[in-house]
Amino acid sequence: MGGISSLSEITPHTPVVLVTFSITEKIKQSYCRRNFYGLEHQTPHIPLYFGKFMERLKLTKLFNSKRIRDIFKEFIGDEKKIPQTINNKLRLRQHDYVQIKSLTKKVSELHRDFVVTMVDKASGNYAITCKKLYLQFMEKELNTQSNDGKTYEIKDQLDPVSIKLNHEKFTRSFGIAPQTEGNLPKIYGIPKMHKNPIKFRFITGAHDSTLKPLSIELQRILRFLHGHFRRYCYSITGHDKINRFFSIQNTFRVVQQLNTVQNKRSEIFCADFSSLFTNLPHNVVKDKLYYLIDLMFKNAGSEYIVVQGTNVRYDRNNSSTSGRSYHKNDLKGIIDFILRNSFAYYGGNLYQQQKGIPQGNNASPQIADLTLAVMEYQYIRNNIQSGHPLSFSLNRTFRYIDDLFQISDKKDEFVRITTDMYHHSLTLEQTNTGPKESAFLDMSIKVTITGAVQTSLYNKTDDYSFSVVRYPHYESNIPISMGLNTLHGEIIRIFRNCSLFEHFLERTRQLARYAISLKYAVCNNDICMHIIEKL
Repeated sequence: MGGISSLSEITPHTPVVLVTFSITEKIKQSYCRRNFYGLEHQTPHIPLYFGKFMERLKLTKLFNSKRIRDIFKEFIGDEKKIPQTINNKLRLRQHDYVQIKSLTKKVSELHRDFVVTMVDKASGNYAITCKKLYLQFMEKELNTQSNDGKTYEIKDQLDPVSIKLNHEKFTRSFGIAPQTEGNLPKIYGIPKMHKNPIKFRFITGAHDSTLKPLSIELQRILRFLHGHFRRYCYSITGHDKINRFFSIQNTFRVVQQLNTVQNKRSEIFCADFSSLFTNLPHNVVKDKLYYLIDLMFKNAGSEYIVVQGTNVRYDRNNSSTSGRSYHKNDLKGIIDFILRNSFAYYGGNLYQQQKGIPQGNNASPQIADLTLAVMEYQYIRNNIQSGHPLSFSLNRTFRYIDDLFQISDKKDEFVRITTDMYHHSLTLEQTNTGPKESAFLDMSIKVTITGAVQTSLYNKTDDYSFSVVRYPHYESNIPISMGLNTLHGEIIRIFRNCSLFEHFLERTRQLARYAISLKYAVCNNDICMHIIEKL
């Protein structure tokens, strides 16, 4: 799972190897901060994707091998062979075009036996996976079967064109412009290099999906309902002091609650739902979301909701003359349509997702989050009353989509009720190995011997056995202010997550050292120093 010294070491029997991409200073100087998308068509059949390919690689560390360096050297040659800027655009001479053809041929040879993908949680890094192993993982995922049947079923008998036309027709029925030249998505996998043994995360790439405009609209509406549901639950909690809304958007509320913990018997339970996106029956998802829609619309005293741009609001009399208006039954119909129309390609076959939350859909995180939120609300409403042993400890229970965290002196009791709180098709896998320490989202949490809780910043990539590309290089083709703002935001995030000053100081030093390695003059940057002094 480490780096490689030569491509000759990679054989068809190699399972997964980490590839750290990098570019020579000569290529950086020649290509950074230029417009690769303005290539002129002076030479026939020039592959326009080459500029995008180079731009994608410039932040990465290409294979640490002599063979790859020789390929780039062969392509670049000397300064005279670098494409010259003419009229603010790049033209490739015939000789350069031949060199590109040679490079793409060698990359194609690599693709015969291997699959090159991004690394999970480290998108600036790439992995080369044996194609046979990759296919085994993919086929195992697509053929997964439980007592309720398969998650995916092959639907090659269906006409893809008819499916896309149906998506466009349904989208237009709500006054939403359909996706231009939309396609059905594809399924692929990226390796989790931090797992032992290595596992894969499966993703449905839907950036140009025919359902994208509709899913974005549903995403906005569900976010609005999420905020309404949160305020609704908080108002009830104000009376009986029982938390019935675990969902969080960030760790800010978690830090606030953990600062009040002072109990030596406190234990941590941290887990995730391993089967939420692949095993939860669609009828359960619809039942929970329909319940939520009815409850929120009743509480608002309205039957309609209006979407105008990014703004969403209730419309009691359906009197709005601007924006798109939806009856609550329209929302139920959209949810049902998206669940039933989750199609994706793999290996030339068309698959339909029969259960689970549709992967790759813009609204999927909100669908998953609210489905679980309704399960939690209904269980607590029916089973937890004032005076219940868990009534107070639920105030320190948090969930970010499928990651669950709870800290109290009644951990075992909480774990027991989760089997009744959540649907039986969902599997909770505990992620913390010790009862006094855990990582949750971007925080490392520890219960001290005094009963207080210490928090500090946690980066999952710190556990990786390789260097991870996290931030943009100073010389990359983006505004300098964007890179500096990223560093500023990171300093603030470190401050919020660290309960001890020494932890904050150490993490900030690490960030400064990394920023300097990316050519950022951190010590001379007045804004960064001002933020640190102010904190």
